[in-house]
Amino acid sequence: METYNNLNVFRYEDSPESVTKSNGKPSIFLAGPTVRGNQPHLTSWRFEAIEIFKKLEFNGSIILPEFTYKTESDKGKKWIPLWEFNGLKSCNVILFWIPRTKELIGLTTNWEHGYWAGKYMEKLIYGRPDDAYRIDYIDTMWEAIHQDEGRTFQIYNTLEDTIKASINKL
Repeated sequence: METYNNLNVFRYEDSPESVTKSNGKPSIFLAGPTVRGNQPHLTSWRFEAIEIFKKLEFNGSIILPEFTYKTESDKGKKWIPLWEFNGLKSCNVILFWIPRTKELIGLTTNWEHGYWAGKYMEKLIYGRPDDAYRIDYIDTMWEAIHQDEGRTFQIYNTLEDTIKASINKL
C-alpha cells in the first residue's frame, strides 16, 4: 500500500485481504479502462486521478486495479479478476471513468459497468470525457436505468468532477 498523507492507495501488489479492509477508511474503487503491459506508450488515467485525490486532500483509500510498474502484464494472472471483484464488492463507491479510445477500448469495463449497475447502482459514479470513443450505449443505458427507477442521474465529463462526486457520495 502506498500512503500520501491521509490517502491510502491499494494496487495489485497488495493482498486481497488488505483491499477488502481498506484500513478502515472509506474507499473508492477506480474502475475503467486499464493500460496493459503491452501498451507502454499509453499513460494510465489513474495517475492523474491520484494527483486530484491528493489535491482535494481525500482522507480515505483508493483501490487502484493496476500494477505499480506500468510494463507489468496481467497476462496469465488469473487471480486479478477476483482481486478486483473483492475490491469492487467491499468498497464504498465505485468510480467509473471511461476515457475510451481506439487503443484503450475497455472491454472488461463494459462487463463491470453492467454488472455493478445492475447489482449496486447506488454505489456508482459515472464519468467520461466528451470525446470518449463509442460510449453512447453506456450513456444511454445509464440514463434509461436511472429514469426507470425514478432517480436523477449525472454523467460527469471531467475526471476531477467525477472524483468530487465520488467523494461527495461517501
